[in-house]
Amino acid sequence: MLYKLKITLVVLIFSFTSVFSQDIANYSAFKKQINNSDKNQSISNSENLLKDLSISINYGMTKFNGDISQYPFASSEQNDQYGKTFFKDSRSAFSLSLEKKINEKVSFSIEYVTGEFAGLRRPNEYEGYEIDYPYEITEGSLDGNKFVSSFNEADILLNYDLNSNIEKLIKTELPKNISVIVKIGFGYNVFSSLRTNLYTDEYVYSFGYDELTKNESDAVSESVIIYGAKIKYKIQDGLSLLVDYTVRNSMSDKWDSSIMDGGHGGDRFSLFSFGLAYEIPEKVDTKD
Repeated sequence: MLYKLKITLVVLIFSFTSVFSQDIANYSAFKKQINNSDKNQSISNSENLLKDLSISINYGMTKFNGDISQYPFASSEQNDQYGKTFFKDSRSAFSLSLEKKINEKVSFSIEYVTGEFAGLRRPNEYEGYEIDYPYEITEGSLDGNKFVSSFNEADILLNYDLNSNIEKLIKTELPKNISVIVKIGFGYNVFSSLRTNLYTDEYVYSFGYDELTKNESDAVSESVIIYGAKIKYKIQDGLSLLVDYTVRNSMSDKWDSSIMDGGHGGDRFSLFSFGLAYEIPEKVDTKD
């Protein structure tokens, strides 16, 4: 009887050990599978994040249109008595953009823009307008004004590819390496502006210049409405040439340090630029 009990106990212990070992093995395999699944999911999410992502850099010229602008679209300059140019309203700006493609037509982008815009207005262009001078100023400053603004701006944009719409309209297929894209969005613009007499450089008004102290010494921020278009020309896999025209509209009338009754109202400036776009690879192989 005792012998049978010993045999039974050994069998039970062996069976329990086998089952327990198998459970441990199954749990380890399941845990490993879960970890691999989480790892694969993490890798997949990372790859999805980098998928259809591109970075672009642009450089171009700005044109301001507001109270202190001689012409709405054409650039202007001022010469001295010897015919030498001492002021131009055409200035430069630079932009850096990160774009995420959603589908074949739609993409979102965030953009950083920095540079200058400027303007001038000759005396005859002030006839019939009431000019706002915030304090007493010498008579000579009524001869015309000029200004220069430096700015930094962050934008969020929605981009839409028009190729299929254009092809339907003209009933002709466009080249596969060319994309016509329109964009719209909003931005946050921080600027400093200095307005002076056109001929004498006499101070008139400013925003964001501590050393002048007559007016607002802190840089001023503005909300901006943005619209524009660009053409993308693919020159090789992952690399494209850009031609871009974007207009930025201020929600106020401060960019040129001028508020003029009967004048332009809200200020705006355009940026015409050229650049390069680089498509970030979806996966980088780190193996030797």
